[in-house]
Amino acid sequence: MPRLFVALETPPALAASLLATLPRERSVRPAPAAQVHLTLRFIGEVDEERAVAIEHALGAIAAVAVPVRVAGAGRFGRRGGILWAGVAPAQPLLALHGAIDLALRDAGVEAEARAFHPHLTLARCAPHAPEPLLREWLASQRELACPPYLARRFVLFESRLQRQGAEHRCRRAFALHEADPDNPS
Repeated sequence: MPRLFVALETPPALAASLLATLPRERSVRPAPAAQVHLTLRFIGEVDEERAVAIEHALGAIAAVAVPVRVAGAGRFGRRGGILWAGVAPAQPLLALHGAIDLALRDAGVEAEARAFHPHLTLARCAPHAPEPLLREWLASQRELACPPYLARRFVLFESRLQRQGAEHRCRRAFALHEADPDNPS
């Protein structure tokens, strides 16, 4: 059964730049640069019939291109955890997230229980990762700010769990249209 999620891709140069800030420590496992993305909605495992319904529902979304601004960094969890770069929750991003939620509900996917916290996962850390090293990275990246980029599409990804980690492939990409400066909606 396909394991699906919806995300915005990150430009390769930005992903590489963010990953270069990470501590070089065996217990800190950076994400592959090609897999640094902004998850808009995790769906999980669904049968093929539901996957096709999800594709059709997402294809009906009409939304504007999303300016993405990376700002700040943080960590999920204690004793290791996940290191991430934050993303400012701008109106176009929140509108796209809401449209995706609505489309998925119409396709029979249950609502997400967790609040949306836009971020780019940069690394997974083992529980034995040196806490002072992680705190030092967090302190050094607290004021992280990158030039914004414009996401012109969102992607339905299929994730396959492999021995060496998850492998993501684009199942279908959906274009976002350019905003009309005279009518920003």
